[in-house]
Amino acid sequence: MNKQGAWLIALVLAVALGTAINMFTIAILYEAIFRVGSAGISENAVQVLTGWGGGMIGIIGAFIGYRVGSSQTDNTQPDEGTSTDDNPPNP
Repeated sequence: MNKQGAWLIALVLAVALGTAINMFTIAILYEAIFRVGSAGISENAVQVLTGWGGGMIGIIGAFIGYRVGSSQTDNTQPDEGTSTDDNPPNP
């Protein structure tokens, strides 16, 4: 698989995961706000919201880390026995 195909798959998966997590979060917040007679959100809902925050940070961090890593140039030095110009090294 080429780099462009991998990039597209990673982007689709990140968008799908982000959308699913956001839908869960909206449902929990809707229930907490509009449910009559409730005492607030449950402990399970708090755990989902905590996971949502960590998940979003993880997705954004992975995206930024990949972009920074893929844009770095290779700064390796040539071996002593090789030359980068047209003249061979002197023995």
